[in-house]
Amino acid sequence: MNNANTFKSNVEKVSEFRIQQIVRYIIYCYLQILADKKTYRYSERGKIPKEEFLRNGLVNDYLQKSDNKKYYKQYISDNPSAEITFHPEETMTYKDSENHTLSTDKIDISVWESGLQSIWSGKTDNEIRFAVECKRIKKLSDAPKYISDTENFCFRNYVNTRLPFEGQIAFIENKEISHRRLLENINEILKNYEKIVTINFLESIILNEKFKGAYLSKHLREYSKLNFSVYHLFFDYSRIVIN
Repeated sequence: MNNANTFKSNVEKVSEFRIQQIVRYIIYCYLQILADKKTYRYSERGKIPKEEFLRNGLVNDYLQKSDNKKYYKQYISDNPSAEITFHPEETMTYKDSENHTLSTDKIDISVWESGLQSIWSGKTDNEIRFAVECKRIKKLSDAPKYISDTENFCFRNYVNTRLPFEGQIAFIENKEISHRRLLENINEILKNYEKIVTINFLESIILNEKFKGAYLSKHLREYSKLNFSVYHLFFDYSRIVIN
């Protein structure tokens, strides 16, 4: 292996370590929602779309909360001086793989973390983001909409540097749909989803002993022919959401 490939491998390994810390923090905040017995009433959302209403609650009430960020620094991150911020609806420019025209992609939750940024500082200036897309799951037939975000990861050729790691969150609003049931349904769809080249189907990973709904999959970028990983978090919102 040449030095360039070795460097790339090392960068991706260290990046993956930091991405996992970010995902562990998102899980921690979800567990805080459960501990607080927090609820979100759709009747109080005004004109905000339901998905954005849940996303905004997660970001504004938990991910961006100062006390939770302190916990991240002290107990999750390996760097107590690390800074982390979360931005809903941040935009990135990409080139469509079919018609090659420029378009704007709105990221549901864009994550900036100082340690992750420093790893890529020689490549780019203050633009490295870990992108997390969100979808509501009320019935199993919503799974294809969830998978559409994975398809976008595969086919959108981003103008700025895109990490070889992506994130997806499912807000499961139906108590009859367990994370295992959703997992099986998504994997079954992916087996026959010709547009997405899946290297590894969703497999369980443990990033917090109190949470069993974390999964990891690996796919192929259509434009670069490089592999990338997706961290999936299936959150049970059946008792959090109130109509």
